[in-house]
Amino acid sequence: MAISEREWKMIIIVSVLVGLATISAILRLFARYKLRVRIEADDYLCFTALFLLYGMLIQLILWVAIGGNGTHIKYLSPETLLTFGKIFIANQFTYFALVPILKISFISFYRRIFFTSHRFNVISCTFIWIIGIWGAGIFLICALQCRPLRGYWDKSIEAHCINGNIFFIVNQGFNVVMDFVILALPLPIIFNLKRAWQDKLALTGIFALGGFVCFASIYRIVVLFYIDPADPTHTVYRATLWTHIEPSVGLICSCLPTIRGLFPAYRWHSRSSPYPPDHHDYINSSSNRGAEHLVPSDLSKNSVYIMMEDGVVKPEQDHGWVEDRHDIEENEGRREGGIVRRTDTKVVQGLV
Repeated sequence: MAISEREWKMIIIVSVLVGLATISAILRLFARYKLRVRIEADDYLCFTALFLLYGMLIQLILWVAIGGNGTHIKYLSPETLLTFGKIFIANQFTYFALVPILKISFISFYRRIFFTSHRFNVISCTFIWIIGIWGAGIFLICALQCRPLRGYWDKSIEAHCINGNIFFIVNQGFNVVMDFVILALPLPIIFNLKRAWQDKLALTGIFALGGFVCFASIYRIVVLFYIDPADPTHTVYRATLWTHIEPSVGLICSCLPTIRGLFPAYRWHSRSSPYPPDHHDYINSSSNRGAEHLVPSDLSKNSVYIMMEDGVVKPEQDHGWVEDRHDIEENEGRREGGIVRRTDTKVVQGLV
Protein backbone atom coordinates (compact mmCIF):
# COMPACT_ATOMS: atom_id res chain seq x y z
CA MET A 1 0.00 0.00 0.00
CA ALA A 2 1.43 3.37 -1.05
CA ILE A 3 1.95 5.86 1.76
CA SER A 4 0.72 9.37 1.01
CA GLU A 5 2.66 12.55 1.72
CA ARG A 6 0.37 13.39 4.61
CA GLU A 7 0.98 10.01 6.21
CA TRP A 8 4.74 10.37 5.76
CA LYS A 9 4.59 13.73 7.53
CA MET A 10 2.81 12.13 10.47
CA ILE A 11 5.43 9.39 10.75
CA ILE A 12 8.28 11.92 10.52
CA ILE A 13 6.75 14.26 13.13
CA VAL A 14 6.18 11.45 15.61
CA SER A 15 9.61 9.91 14.94
CA VAL A 16 11.33 13.24 15.62
CA LEU A 17 9.41 13.69 18.87
CA VAL A 18 10.20 10.16 20.01
CA GLY A 19 13.85 10.82 19.13
CA LEU A 20 13.83 13.99 21.24
CA ALA A 21 12.17 12.07 24.07
CA THR A 22 14.94 9.47 23.84
CA ILE A 23 17.65 12.14 23.99
CA SER A 24 15.90 13.75 26.96
CA ALA A 25 15.74 10.43 28.81
CA ILE A 26 19.42 9.74 28.12
CA LEU A 27 20.39 13.21 29.37
CA ARG A 28 18.23 12.62 32.43
CA LEU A 29 20.14 9.43 33.18
CA PHE A 30 23.47 11.18 32.54
CA ALA A 31 22.48 13.97 34.93
CA ARG A 32 21.79 11.37 37.61
CA TYR A 33 25.23 9.86 37.01
CA LYS A 34 27.08 13.16 36.90
CA LEU A 35 25.48 14.47 40.09
CA ARG A 36 25.80 11.05 41.73
CA VAL A 37 22.11 10.85 42.47
CA ARG A 38 20.55 7.42 42.72
CA ILE A 39 18.00 6.23 40.18
CA GLU A 40 14.56 6.55 41.72
CA ALA A 41 11.00 5.43 40.99
CA ASP A 42 10.30 8.42 38.75
CA ASP A 43 13.28 7.51 36.56
CA TYR A 44 12.17 3.90 36.19
CA LEU A 45 8.66 5.07 35.32
CA CYS A 46 10.10 7.51 32.79
CA PHE A 47 12.02 4.77 30.98
CA THR A 48 8.99 2.48 31.13
CA ALA A 49 7.01 5.26 29.44
CA LEU A 50 9.77 5.62 26.83
CA PHE A 51 9.59 1.89 26.09
CA LEU A 52 5.83 2.16 25.58
CA LEU A 53 6.41 5.23 23.38
CA TYR A 54 8.60 3.09 21.12
CA GLY A 55 5.75 0.60 20.97
CA MET A 56 3.34 3.32 19.88
CA LEU A 57 5.76 4.47 17.16
CA ILE A 58 6.06 0.93 15.80
CA GLN A 59 2.28 0.60 15.86
CA LEU A 60 1.94 3.90 14.00
CA ILE A 61 4.30 2.83 11.23
CA LEU A 62 2.47 -0.48 10.82
CA TRP A 63 -0.88 1.27 11.07
CA VAL A 64 0.00 3.52 8.15
CA ALA A 65 1.93 0.97 6.08
CA ILE A 66 -0.43 -2.02 6.28
CA GLY A 67 -3.44 -0.80 8.27
CA GLY A 68 -4.75 1.96 6.04
CA ASN A 69 -4.58 4.76 8.62
CA GLY A 70 -5.23 8.03 6.78
CA THR A 71 -6.80 6.35 3.74
CA HIS A 72 -10.48 6.54 2.83
CA ILE A 73 -12.28 3.37 3.81
CA LYS A 74 -13.68 2.84 0.31
CA TYR A 75 -10.16 2.20 -0.99
CA LEU A 76 -9.31 -0.47 1.59
CA SER A 77 -9.75 -4.23 1.28
CA PRO A 78 -11.54 -6.26 3.97
CA GLU A 79 -8.18 -7.72 5.05
CA THR A 80 -6.73 -4.22 5.48
CA LEU A 81 -9.75 -3.17 7.53
CA LEU A 82 -9.17 -6.12 9.85
CA THR A 83 -5.55 -5.04 10.26
CA PHE A 84 -6.65 -1.45 10.88
CA GLY A 85 -8.93 -2.55 13.73
CA LYS A 86 -6.31 -4.82 15.31
CA ILE A 87 -3.64 -2.12 15.34
CA PHE A 88 -6.17 0.43 16.56
CA ILE A 89 -7.05 -1.64 19.64
CA ALA A 90 -3.37 -2.42 20.29
CA ASN A 91 -2.58 1.29 20.10
CA GLN A 92 -5.32 2.01 22.63
CA PHE A 93 -3.92 -0.50 25.13
CA THR A 94 -0.44 1.00 24.79
CA TYR A 95 -1.68 4.57 25.14
CA PHE A 96 -3.89 3.75 28.14
CA ALA A 97 -0.88 2.19 29.88
CA LEU A 98 1.59 4.91 28.89
CA VAL A 99 -0.29 8.04 29.97
CA PRO A 100 -0.92 7.09 33.64
CA ILE A 101 2.67 5.90 34.01
CA LEU A 102 3.95 9.21 32.66
CA LYS A 103 1.71 11.24 34.97
CA ILE A 104 2.73 9.21 38.02
CA SER A 105 6.37 9.69 37.01
CA PHE A 106 5.82 13.46 37.06
CA ILE A 107 4.30 13.39 40.55
CA SER A 108 6.95 10.97 41.85
CA PHE A 109 9.59 13.43 40.71
CA TYR A 110 7.84 16.21 42.62
CA ARG A 111 7.66 14.06 45.73
CA ARG A 112 11.39 13.46 45.62
CA ILE A 113 12.58 17.03 45.20
CA PHE A 114 9.75 18.83 46.97
CA PHE A 115 9.38 16.47 49.94
CA THR A 116 8.94 19.35 52.35
CA SER A 117 5.72 18.86 54.24
CA HIS A 118 3.21 16.27 55.29
CA ARG A 119 0.51 18.17 53.39
CA PHE A 120 2.34 17.99 50.07
CA ASN A 121 3.09 14.33 50.67
CA VAL A 122 -0.59 13.52 51.27
CA ILE A 123 -1.83 15.56 48.28
CA SER A 124 0.70 14.10 45.84
CA CYS A 125 0.13 10.55 47.08
CA THR A 126 -3.63 11.02 46.70
CA PHE A 127 -3.27 12.04 43.06
CA ILE A 128 -0.97 9.08 42.40
CA TRP A 129 -3.69 6.75 43.66
CA ILE A 130 -6.39 8.56 41.69
CA ILE A 131 -4.40 8.34 38.46
CA GLY A 132 -3.42 4.73 39.09
CA ILE A 133 -6.96 3.57 39.83
CA TRP A 134 -8.38 5.52 36.89
CA GLY A 135 -5.72 4.13 34.57
CA ALA A 136 -6.40 0.56 35.66
CA GLY A 137 -10.13 1.10 35.19
CA ILE A 138 -9.69 2.56 31.70
CA PHE A 139 -7.42 -0.31 30.70
CA LEU A 140 -10.05 -2.79 31.89
CA ILE A 141 -12.84 -0.97 30.04
CA CYS A 142 -10.70 -1.00 26.90
CA ALA A 143 -10.42 -4.77 27.18
CA LEU A 144 -14.19 -5.09 27.66
CA GLN A 145 -15.39 -2.43 25.20
CA CYS A 146 -16.54 -5.17 22.86
CA ARG A 147 -17.82 -8.58 23.89
CA PRO A 148 -16.23 -10.55 22.43
CA LEU A 149 -13.23 -8.26 21.90
CA ARG A 150 -12.70 -9.71 18.44
CA GLY A 151 -15.85 -7.88 17.41
CA TYR A 152 -13.91 -4.61 17.61
CA TRP A 153 -11.99 -5.38 14.42
CA ASP A 154 -14.06 -8.18 12.91
CA LYS A 155 -17.43 -6.72 11.98
CA SER A 156 -18.60 -10.03 10.54
CA ILE A 157 -19.34 -11.43 14.00
CA GLU A 158 -22.05 -10.31 16.38
CA ALA A 159 -20.66 -8.26 19.26
CA HIS A 160 -21.89 -5.77 21.83
CA CYS A 161 -19.65 -2.67 21.92
CA ILE A 162 -19.71 0.60 23.83
CA ASN A 163 -19.58 3.97 22.08
CA GLY A 164 -15.86 4.32 21.41
CA ASN A 165 -15.87 8.09 20.84
CA ILE A 166 -17.59 8.81 24.16
CA PHE A 167 -15.16 6.45 25.90
CA PHE A 168 -12.16 8.29 24.43
CA ILE A 169 -13.55 11.75 25.20
CA VAL A 170 -14.38 10.93 28.85
CA ASN A 171 -10.90 9.52 29.42
CA GLN A 172 -9.28 12.48 27.71
CA GLY A 173 -11.29 14.87 29.87
CA PHE A 174 -9.79 13.21 32.94
CA ASN A 175 -6.31 13.49 31.40
CA VAL A 176 -6.79 17.23 30.84
CA VAL A 177 -7.79 17.78 34.47
CA MET A 178 -4.81 15.77 35.74
CA ASP A 179 -2.43 17.62 33.41
CA PHE A 180 -3.48 20.94 34.92
CA VAL A 181 -3.17 19.48 38.43
CA ILE A 182 0.36 18.27 37.68
CA LEU A 183 1.23 21.64 36.17
CA ALA A 184 -0.01 23.55 39.22
CA LEU A 185 1.14 21.19 41.96
CA PRO A 186 4.71 22.53 42.41
CA LEU A 187 3.98 26.22 41.79
CA PRO A 188 3.25 27.22 45.43
CA ILE A 189 6.54 25.65 46.50
CA ILE A 190 8.50 27.25 43.66
CA PHE A 191 7.30 30.73 44.59
CA ASN A 192 8.33 30.15 48.21
CA LEU A 193 11.90 29.32 47.24
CA LYS A 194 14.70 31.34 48.78
CA ARG A 195 15.97 32.42 45.39
CA ALA A 196 16.00 35.54 43.27
CA TRP A 197 12.85 36.11 41.24
CA GLN A 198 14.76 35.45 38.00
CA ASP A 199 15.66 31.98 39.24
CA LYS A 200 12.07 31.31 40.21
CA LEU A 201 10.94 32.50 36.80
CA ALA A 202 13.42 30.21 35.05
CA LEU A 203 12.32 27.20 37.07
CA THR A 204 8.67 28.09 36.58
CA GLY A 205 9.35 28.32 32.84
CA ILE A 206 10.63 24.75 32.80
CA PHE A 207 7.53 23.45 34.52
CA ALA A 208 5.33 25.74 32.42
CA LEU A 209 6.45 23.87 29.32
CA GLY A 210 4.03 21.31 30.66
CA GLY A 211 1.40 23.82 29.58
CA PHE A 212 1.91 22.55 26.05
CA VAL A 213 1.02 19.08 27.29
CA CYS A 214 -2.22 20.56 28.63
CA PHE A 215 -2.84 22.15 25.23
CA ALA A 216 -2.13 18.84 23.48
CA SER A 217 -4.57 17.06 25.79
CA ILE A 218 -7.29 19.62 25.13
CA TYR A 219 -6.70 19.63 21.39
CA ARG A 220 -6.84 15.84 21.36
CA ILE A 221 -10.39 16.08 22.70
CA VAL A 222 -11.22 18.41 19.80
CA VAL A 223 -9.80 16.12 17.13
CA LEU A 224 -11.62 13.12 18.59
CA PHE A 225 -14.82 14.76 17.37
CA TYR A 226 -13.42 14.63 13.82
CA ILE A 227 -13.62 10.83 13.75
CA ASP A 228 -16.46 9.86 11.43
CA PRO A 229 -17.80 6.34 12.06
CA ALA A 230 -18.64 6.14 8.35
CA ASP A 231 -14.99 6.70 7.36
CA PRO A 232 -12.86 6.08 10.47
CA THR A 233 -9.69 5.08 8.62
CA HIS A 234 -9.39 8.52 7.02
CA THR A 235 -10.81 10.75 9.75
CA VAL A 236 -8.77 9.18 12.56
CA TYR A 237 -5.63 10.85 11.14
CA ARG A 238 -5.60 13.94 13.40
CA ALA A 239 -6.50 11.96 16.49
CA THR A 240 -3.69 9.54 15.72
CA LEU A 241 -1.17 12.35 15.32
CA TRP A 242 -2.05 14.07 18.60
CA THR A 243 -2.33 10.76 20.43
CA HIS A 244 1.40 10.40 19.76
CA ILE A 245 2.37 14.05 20.22
CA GLU A 246 0.83 14.33 23.70
CA PRO A 247 2.89 11.63 25.52
CA SER A 248 6.06 12.42 23.56
CA VAL A 249 6.05 16.06 24.65
CA GLY A 250 5.02 15.02 28.15
CA LEU A 251 8.03 12.74 28.49
CA ILE A 252 10.36 15.47 27.25
CA CYS A 253 8.94 17.93 29.79
CA SER A 254 9.30 15.40 32.60
CA CYS A 255 13.05 15.21 31.93
CA LEU A 256 13.80 18.94 31.66
CA PRO A 257 14.05 19.77 35.40
CA THR A 258 16.63 17.01 35.85
CA ILE A 259 18.53 17.94 32.68
CA ARG A 260 18.79 21.48 34.04
CA GLY A 261 21.15 20.06 36.65
CA LEU A 262 23.77 19.51 33.92
CA PHE A 263 24.26 23.26 33.55
CA PRO A 264 25.61 24.58 36.87
CA ALA A 265 26.58 27.90 35.32
CA TYR A 266 22.89 28.61 34.88
CA ARG A 267 21.74 26.98 38.09
CA TRP A 268 23.54 28.45 40.98
CA HIS A 269 24.25 32.09 40.39
CA SER A 270 22.05 35.10 39.87
CA ARG A 271 23.12 38.69 39.34
CA SER A 272 20.10 39.84 41.23
CA SER A 273 20.57 37.56 44.23
CA PRO A 274 18.93 39.07 47.31
CA TYR A 275 22.13 38.43 49.27
CA PRO A 276 25.33 40.39 48.61
CA PRO A 277 28.40 38.34 47.65
CA ASP A 278 30.15 38.86 50.97
CA HIS A 279 27.18 37.40 52.85
CA HIS A 280 27.44 33.95 51.28
CA ASP A 281 29.44 30.85 51.99
CA TYR A 282 30.23 28.30 49.34
CA ILE A 283 29.18 24.82 50.30
CA ASN A 284 30.73 22.17 48.10
CA SER A 285 30.16 18.44 48.15
CA SER A 286 32.62 16.03 46.62
CA SER A 287 29.86 13.44 46.40
CA ASN A 288 27.65 15.73 44.36
CA ARG A 289 29.90 17.27 41.77
CA GLY A 290 28.62 20.47 40.26
CA ALA A 291 26.30 21.08 43.19
CA GLU A 292 27.95 24.25 44.46
CA HIS A 293 25.42 26.63 45.87
CA LEU A 294 25.48 29.93 47.65
CA VAL A 295 23.91 29.66 51.07
CA PRO A 296 23.50 32.78 53.19
CA SER A 297 25.70 32.74 56.28
CA ASP A 298 23.29 34.84 58.29
CA LEU A 299 20.49 32.29 58.45
CA SER A 300 18.55 32.21 61.67
CA LYS A 301 19.18 29.37 64.04
CA ASN A 302 15.86 27.72 63.28
CA SER A 303 16.06 28.13 59.51
CA VAL A 304 16.19 24.90 57.61
CA TYR A 305 16.72 24.71 53.86
CA ILE A 306 16.52 21.90 51.39
CA MET A 307 19.03 21.89 48.54
CA MET A 308 17.59 19.98 45.64
CA GLU A 309 19.57 18.39 42.83
CA ASP A 310 18.67 21.18 40.43
CA GLY A 311 20.05 23.80 42.77
CA VAL A 312 16.84 25.17 44.21
CA VAL A 313 16.76 26.01 47.90
CA LYS A 314 13.43 25.58 49.64
CA PRO A 315 12.63 26.75 53.18
CA GLU A 316 11.37 23.83 55.21
CA GLN A 317 7.85 24.43 56.43
CA ASP A 318 7.80 21.77 59.10
CA HIS A 319 9.82 22.05 62.29
CA GLY A 320 13.06 20.20 62.71
CA TRP A 321 15.01 18.16 60.21
CA VAL A 322 13.27 16.58 57.25
CA GLU A 323 12.64 12.88 57.52
CA ASP A 324 14.41 11.22 54.61
CA ARG A 325 12.64 8.41 52.82
CA HIS A 326 16.03 6.82 52.22
CA ASP A 327 18.94 5.99 54.47
CA ILE A 328 20.25 9.16 56.11
CA GLU A 329 23.69 9.15 57.61
CA GLU A 330 22.49 10.96 60.67
CA ASN A 331 25.86 11.54 62.26
CA GLU A 332 27.95 12.14 59.19
CA GLY A 333 28.52 15.79 58.49
CA ARG A 334 26.12 17.01 61.17
CA ARG A 335 27.51 19.87 63.13
CA GLU A 336 26.42 23.34 64.15
CA GLY A 337 25.80 25.19 60.94
CA GLY A 338 26.68 22.06 59.00
CA ILE A 339 25.09 19.73 56.51
CA VAL A 340 23.28 16.44 56.69
CA ARG A 341 23.92 14.82 53.34
CA ARG A 342 21.15 12.87 51.65
CA THR A 343 21.08 10.85 48.48
CA ASP A 344 19.52 13.56 46.37
CA THR A 345 19.08 16.48 48.72
CA LYS A 346 20.97 18.32 51.39
CA VAL A 347 19.55 19.85 54.51
CA VAL A 348 21.36 22.94 55.66
CA GLN A 349 20.84 24.24 59.17
CA GLY A 350 21.37 27.93 59.70
CA LEU A 351 24.24 29.34 61.68
CA VAL A 352 23.62 30.81 65.09
